[in-house]
Amino acid sequence: MPVKAIAKTSIARNGIGAFVLPCHKISVQYCNWGGSSSGLRQLLKSGKMDSIASQKSGVVFDVVKRVGHPKLIFHYNNSQKQEVDIANLEASQIVEKLNEYSQRSGAPLFKFNHKVLSNNDSVRGIWSPMHAPKSHRHKI
Repeated sequence: MPVKAIAKTSIARNGIGAFVLPCHKISVQYCNWGGSSSGLRQLLKSGKMDSIASQKSGVVFDVVKRVGHPKLIFHYNNSQKQEVDIANLEASQIVEKLNEYSQRSGAPLFKFNHKVLSNNDSVRGIWSPMHAPKSHRHKI
């Protein structure tokens, strides 16, 4: 009886093959008459939002008129949503927020205190002088 290989589908990983943007959708909510939305309305009227959307072709932009303060909602591939309040910001500051949050991965921010981050424990385990028996410790 011949041996047949089992077919396995490839695992999608960024950097191997195609690159998938972590942010796939940006919802832009603003008020048509509120004062806090003036910067976003200016951005929409000038057509700069259209140029930003054409530069980020892999991201879906959803512009919604709602009563209340303006906000940007970023939807990421890891099922995370990030809401950013942009009330009373100027158009240039809103563009900075769009660029900053669209490049994030959606994972929560954390302080990184170690030189190496690994998902696997060390094969040799941890070592310190206190793990050696007293008879084998170096004496000065």
